[in-house]
Amino acid sequence: MKKIFFLVAIATVFALTTAPVMAAKPGACATIQDGTITDSAGNPVVLGYDKWGYNYQAHMFNGYADNYSRPAVPVTSGDKLNMKWSDAWLANVDCNGDGKLDRGLVDGVVNGISMGWLTNQYNGSYIDGAGNAQKYTDFYKIVWVGPGGDLWGQYHVIQEVYNDTGSGNYRFKDGAPGFGLNDQWTILP
Repeated sequence: MKKIFFLVAIATVFALTTAPVMAAKPGACATIQDGTITDSAGNPVVLGYDKWGYNYQAHMFNGYADNYSRPAVPVTSGDKLNMKWSDAWLANVDCNGDGKLDRGLVDGVVNGISMGWLTNQYNGSYIDGAGNAQKYTDFYKIVWVGPGGDLWGQYHVIQEVYNDTGSGNYRFKDGAPGFGLNDQWTILP
């Protein structure tokens, strides 16, 4: 019994002392809870999931892939997309006072460029030429690398995993562990 208690105590201490360190946000930042942050169409950003599938407070999107661009009328079917991102990609606060969620919030400074990481996982299905239902998944890890990146001029795909039951295709690309090529994203302060 003492051994079990000791193991539980050690596990608890380990969990408490190894929690990830998050960069502090300046105290003057507006939050989603304040109700003052709006989307590009002027609608208030809400807590929890919105009608498109975004949960900005949790740094994620979980919905139909065609809703990622927040169309006027949300789609209700199709392939699914799950995205997760870091605070430096798109924060859940407004520290620069423009009424929008901040991009590139690093150590309390906003520069307007998504400078963190993003993951995208697509899940879908289709009917192949023989009339059989097939499924696919496609997962990407994208990081900011600065000017000269091979994706959108400033970013790089550091991992892609693709599987397709219909074609038998499987692709795997791994360029770096973790979520970044820059020490800034892989070393805790």
